[in-house]
Amino acid sequence: MNEEIKGLTLNRRFFTKNELLEFCNNKINALFCPDWQLDIYRFILDFLDDSEYILQKTSGTTGSPKIIKLSKRALFESAKRTTAFFQLKESELAVLCLPINYIAGKMMVVRALYAGLNLITIEPSGTPDFSNLRKIDFCAMVPMQASNLIEQNLWPPLKTLILGGAETNSELIKQLQRVNTAVFETYGMAETCSHIALKRLTGQNSDDYFSVLPGINISVDERGCLIISTPFISEEIRTNDCVKLLAKNKFKWLGRFDNVINSGGIKIQPEELEKQIQEILQIPCAVIGIADPLLGQKIVLIIESENEIDSSDILKQLALHINKKFLPKSITYIKKLPRNPSFKIDRIKLKELI
Repeated sequence: MNEEIKGLTLNRRFFTKNELLEFCNNKINALFCPDWQLDIYRFILDFLDDSEYILQKTSGTTGSPKIIKLSKRALFESAKRTTAFFQLKESELAVLCLPINYIAGKMMVVRALYAGLNLITIEPSGTPDFSNLRKIDFCAMVPMQASNLIEQNLWPPLKTLILGGAETNSELIKQLQRVNTAVFETYGMAETCSHIALKRLTGQNSDDYFSVLPGINISVDERGCLIISTPFISEEIRTNDCVKLLAKNKFKWLGRFDNVINSGGIKIQPEELEKQIQEILQIPCAVIGIADPLLGQKIVLIIESENEIDSSDILKQLALHINKKFLPKSITYIKKLPRNPSFKIDRIKLKELI
């Protein structure tokens, strides 16, 4: 694989492979260099050394977070599929604004190495600073970053954006219709070396389902959870993601199997119910199940709000659109929904808080 890497254009400066190694080593030994940049240089050195694997911490999509070994060849093969799908060309400008310790950040570097992209690095933050860039061909963000940029009128001149790390809520999808960018939601995880499926969110060809990339095979287990097979990963990957298969290469994501609420014998996928409620109320919220002596679990709606709202009014509003079997039994208000490092709602912490 290393023989396929001729160099990297980093922040508009081209480095041959040997020059890149020297540059990264010098930066790591420099007296003053921000930690986020040091992490990028360390990863480049790690990826270009003679070992066949890198170590990566998972987000817990297929179980408890753990350290796994990922084949560098697999990362390279994943990069090939993404660059082919988006028809990314040599010298096009790509921006890394995600932490490099996540697989999504690492893959931006690997795609640049594979496709010869001009990789611009920006300090990771909730609102990345794109002010010095006049044209961006490709970028990856988490939904929170995209939402902040839109709300603060700081949307960059961006051709193609992929969003991952957490589900894109209905409010953000509506906001994205106003920007002149092709936006795709991704489905993937560290174990699959980034995304294996994409869902277009903007434009006339927008979808409400994921389409897998060429060469990826999917199926479901007895729980209705997704199973993934790829030509570049030796073992099939069994997830805890409940999905609905629409075709051999298309699926709709429903939610996490371990989040399912069993209330009076009725199984409820909280992520699906949250989506419905957010579309009705236009307020950030979460749904969890709390132990109940009669129902086994009862549905609790947690609304992100600085002030309490009349719960009876909310329930009346929801009752007009939602089957009464799925209506929350109680409503709680919280100033900020807790989220994990991947910006997903931290349901365990949320249960502890209420």
